[in-house]
Amino acid sequence: MRFGLLMSATLVITLLPPAAHAETVRFRYVPLDACGRTGLVAIGPDGAIGELYRGFGLRPRPYYQAPVPTHWVTFRHSNGNCVIVPLTLPQGEPRVETRSDRIVYHCDRYEVEVRFSPDGGVEVWYNSGWLRPLDF
Repeated sequence: MRFGLLMSATLVITLLPPAAHAETVRFRYVPLDACGRTGLVAIGPDGAIGELYRGFGLRPRPYYQAPVPTHWVTFRHSNGNCVIVPLTLPQGEPRVETRSDRIVYHCDRYEVEVRFSPDGGVEVWYNSGWLRPLDF
């Protein structure tokens, strides 16, 4: 019974188009000056500015297009310095969750996670959620 259910679930997931799976895009920002300004650096395969994770794929794909920022948010980094990070947030008021090393914005269309790296950098993860493509 369990094997049949597992095979059915695997078949359904396999038949879904790739765009229907969850999509996650990661960008990395590093400090540029003492005022807190940050700059986007290339972290993706083949020199892309971002990494795209689609579905259950563990290998990142290149993501060449930076999202157009809607907000410039100033955070106090875990190292004590202020950093200004461009974020693309949809309209509406997100639910904000804070943790020791990150801040998560739960929006209607996607989730934005801002992670603070020990080296002073910031990673921004955009996650569409299950069965939705990421649309900025």
